[in-house]
Amino acid sequence: MPQKLILIAALALAAQAAAAQTVWRCGSSYSQQPCPGGTEVAASDKRTPAEATRSSSVAQADMRLADKMERERLAREKNAPKALVIGPQPPAKPAVEHPQPLKKPEQFVATSGKPKAKAKPKAKAQKKAAS
Repeated sequence: MPQKLILIAALALAAQAAAAQTVWRCGSSYSQQPCPGGTEVAASDKRTPAEATRSSSVAQADMRLADKMERERLAREKNAPKALVIGPQPPAKPAVEHPQPLKKPEQFVATSGKPKAKAKPKAKAQKKAAS
């Protein structure tokens, strides 16, 4: 934790020192070194020293909160139950096994539902008589 505070303080000092540096725009990027065709950009920190201090203290508070939240998350993960992985189930066995082979179904015949008309015996009798 003290290392982070030192880092924040160093970054705050570097930001103040960077305000005095010259920044060059080289196309769509920025650099501290001049480049061919680059233009100098005024990059000064327009914050007051009080605003810079306030910003630094807010960053430190955010870092402390982030560290606390990380410790809490790690503790929850450590105590969390292991995940239960459910894979594909084996195919279910049939409820009733057939010990004997199934019978071949009878042939299906579609009907209209009307009763069958009786064959006309006259036609057969006429054929026999003609012969």
